[in-house]
Amino acid sequence: MKVAIVADDLTGANATSALLSKKGFSAITCLEEFHHSLSDFEIVSFSTDSRSIPAKEAYSRVSQCIEQFKPLAPLISKRIDSTLRGNLGAEVDAVLDNNPELMALVVPVYPSSGRICVGGSLLVAGIPLQNTMMKDDPKNPMTESSVLELFRQQSEYEPFHIPLRDVLAGEQVLADRLTEIYRQGGRLVIFDATTDLDIATIAKAAEQSLLPVFCVDPGPFTAQLAHLRYSSNRTMTNKVFIAIGSVSELTQRQIKKLKYDRNVWLEVVAPRQLMDISRHPGKAGPLVKMLLNKSEQFDIVGIDTVEAPEHVCDLNQLAQEYQVDKSEASQMINRGIAEVTAQVLLNRESTFRGIYTSGGDVTVAVTNRLGSKGFILKDEVEPLAVYGHLIGERCNGLSIVTKGGFVGNDSTLVHCIDYLSTKISTYDTNVNRDISVSTVINSGA
Repeated sequence: MKVAIVADDLTGANATSALLSKKGFSAITCLEEFHHSLSDFEIVSFSTDSRSIPAKEAYSRVSQCIEQFKPLAPLISKRIDSTLRGNLGAEVDAVLDNNPELMALVVPVYPSSGRICVGGSLLVAGIPLQNTMMKDDPKNPMTESSVLELFRQQSEYEPFHIPLRDVLAGEQVLADRLTEIYRQGGRLVIFDATTDLDIATIAKAAEQSLLPVFCVDPGPFTAQLAHLRYSSNRTMTNKVFIAIGSVSELTQRQIKKLKYDRNVWLEVVAPRQLMDISRHPGKAGPLVKMLLNKSEQFDIVGIDTVEAPEHVCDLNQLAQEYQVDKSEASQMINRGIAEVTAQVLLNRESTFRGIYTSGGDVTVAVTNRLGSKGFILKDEVEPLAVYGHLIGERCNGLSIVTKGGFVGNDSTLVHCIDYLSTKISTYDTNVNRDISVSTVINSGA
């Protein structure tokens, strides 16, 4: 047992377990009293069913819950509602009172669901919490947006606030700030955060500080901290490789949103370099090695050719330089992308199980390089974006989503990557295949 999740309802317990399960942890939700046999699972979730009961009773239920697994000393996650409903203060106090050496790290955000924290206040889809429909919730009406103020009202511990500027300053600044607060006797810290990258920074700072901490969040921070702390020798089940060849303005916006919303590494590769690789595959070696190294830090890694208008190449000029026609120059770029992609996925050190490609010609080049003979359609992710499985000697059973470079809106790439991550984390690993990857392909409209 590595992580104990204490949620105030069953939905929250299951949701946080699912996030960790996607990262490769074995997880179970405990519906009765904790039994020592459950400690064989890495993640154990509990529901105290305490969201809408008096604070004193909620405190008691959480205290009794954590007493069950205290001898195992797991990382504690006090799961809170993403809209701050429930007995936040009383339940965090229960953990702190029973573990006086711990520090509560409150990261009340869920960026992929539109929940962010700025200035100590929670925004839902850009709207202050108190101005959303949650103000009319029949059991827990939310009339306060300030996370800081809610804890001041509900907790016996003085909350400290770390603003967004400190989070953006990096993990070392945060680690130093946490150490300073802890030395002052602070035990309750609330963070601003707006992206998954911010969450990753906070988690890295927590680990770097070496302080005894526990998580207070709706799930993403717990998943990130558990991944950092326990996954050094773990093969991830949902790493995604991205290969984007489309140069459309829409694709550029989709990339920008993905990099803002998710913890991702994308390497811009010049078309000239890709053309060289298409002629001399051995030249891909250094780039492939770098991408594999990045996969140790990031779950989403890939290559593209354009992230800004200035990256768009003059195809006519390249065609003249390589003494080919314009069409062949374009195909050489696509074959270069496919070569890099295949070398990454087929490498023995690769832990990727998913790939997203953008542009119909890139799709053809990648599937050909992987030896695919076709694919079996399973589902529609979005209009003109479908999910299925590749068939072929070296790629049989690989998951695939096809989408055109001019298809969707600014959030479509994020949606496709999230969809793929979920699919490959639950996909039957007993499918007969030669390489352990799954594939999302973005084809022509």
